[in-house]
Amino acid sequence: MRMVLLFPVLVMVFAFRAGAVNDNHPAGGRSAGLAHASVMLADFWCFHHNQGGLPYVRNLMVGFHHHSGFVREMAHQSLALIVPTSSGSLAGSFSYYGFSHYHQTKAAVAYGLHLSGRLTAGIQLDYFHTRIAGIYGRQRLFTFEAGVQYRVNEKWQLGAHLFNPVRQKAGLYEEAAPCILRLGAAWRFSENLLFCLEAEKDLEQQVMPKMAIEYELVPLLFLRTGIALEPVLNSFGVGYCWQELQADLAFSFHPSLGQVSNFSLTYAF
Repeated sequence: MRMVLLFPVLVMVFAFRAGAVNDNHPAGGRSAGLAHASVMLADFWCFHHNQGGLPYVRNLMVGFHHHSGFVREMAHQSLALIVPTSSGSLAGSFSYYGFSHYHQTKAAVAYGLHLSGRLTAGIQLDYFHTRIAGIYGRQRLFTFEAGVQYRVNEKWQLGAHLFNPVRQKAGLYEEAAPCILRLGAAWRFSENLLFCLEAEKDLEQQVMPKMAIEYELVPLLFLRTGIALEPVLNSFGVGYCWQELQADLAFSFHPSLGQVSNFSLTYAF
């Protein structure tokens, strides 16, 4: 049965950005509920979307994320740890995407620090290992990503992130991992309402605009929704904090591929 599924899965792997070889798969239920309009946010999963947010995480934290995939063979899981330091925060993560005949693992280490009172920056070193059954075999790739965040004031937050700027290539066919630039801004309308706007640009794809809203319905209970274009992806989610534990659940809808779910859990010591 798995071999029967292999062909359609690989078609999706190479046809869609969401499953490209050495793609930087996003993580975090909060980000997923906001259609990944999250480059300007500083939370536990910021090392997946902007390492510039790491200095704002000042507790020792661990987290787990699961992305269901449009089919089971496209599931994605991540484990991560953040350790505060005297000048910033250090993060380590490991993720797994795919199934036995096609899978990609990513190991990463990141560090973020304050450059000034309102400006922060971070960098992350990435190691990808991809295996596809058959003649393609295995490939390994080292690259890096970096980001900055700037808090204009209490209401405005800006963020920028760049993944794989050196356009590293690997594998039998010398395939390049995507080079992706993300720019975004968040505006806090009120104490309970946050509006996020982002543009993502893969050098080989059209610009992907994103827009999202997060609303704190009652203390520590958050509702989220967002939309991304090119391709179209609608998302909504919910998050709840209970003492040191935070749980986030999100669902995303693609007009052709269907629905996926995301769940993440973090704990602060």
